[in-house]
Amino acid sequence: MSSDPSNGVALVTGAGRGIGRELAHRLAKIGWDVGLTARSADELAATAGLVRDEGRREVTVAGDVSRPEHVEAVCAAVEADLGPVGVLVNNAAIIGEYAPILSSSPGEWWHVLEVNTRGPYLFCRRLVPAMVARGEGYVININSLDCSRPALGGSPAYSVSKAALRRLTEILAMEVDHTGVVAVDLSPGLVRTAMGGSRPDAGQIPPEAWLDPSLVADKVEQFLSGRYDALHGRFLHARDDLGSVAAAVSRQEDARLLRLVPAGDEDPIVSYGAMTKPRQTL
Repeated sequence: MSSDPSNGVALVTGAGRGIGRELAHRLAKIGWDVGLTARSADELAATAGLVRDEGRREVTVAGDVSRPEHVEAVCAAVEADLGPVGVLVNNAAIIGEYAPILSSSPGEWWHVLEVNTRGPYLFCRRLVPAMVARGEGYVININSLDCSRPALGGSPAYSVSKAALRRLTEILAMEVDHTGVVAVDLSPGLVRTAMGGSRPDAGQIPPEAWLDPSLVADKVEQFLSGRYDALHGRFLHARDDLGSVAAAVSRQEDARLLRLVPAGDEDPIVSYGAMTKPRQTL
């Protein structure tokens, strides 16, 4: 059991099991007190026990991350009992139905976007202003390679929600640039969680393609060291060597960003983009 002073306070959504539980446990191991939220109170209790076993404090609030009143309740409880949040990990997500758009359920389809995109937005909107005011903080949005490619045979709603999250992270990064707050997306790759194991093709995926959730936690720990702040706004993956990615980003302005690829230098979108170059607001 650790007796070291706390590094500060982290908040992990979707912390009841799988990747979220692994991240919460690792954060506690390296000295963070942890706020925990997920839908299941019983699962949260198990994660809370792991945090306490590391000698760290925790606060748990069960509920739905897509509901503004729940987001406020979680954030207020964590701030009141633990202190200001310095690390926000938006991990909560649902996969939705594996069905083509044309035969999908509109209600279920939209709920995926509410959880996977609206949830992170609500937590960022609630917590990041205080990070900016303090001049420091980290936002880690758990994303997926599905944000960059169509999900034929997969869950279209999930792909759309993750593409929207990718853009959300990029815009947030622009807004908080030079404030001391760093925001990234992190893809855990294929992990045998309840979500990952539900894929229709899970049985056909070779064993070496699956990753241990500890690799995701390794990346979070490395990122929070402060050595990779230059990756602000970028997409990262659990298999990455962060040093190599940082070097690539320094050489290529658009590396690891969500972009429409022009059809050569003469493509009109090149000139259109130059005329409407995004502005940084902070």
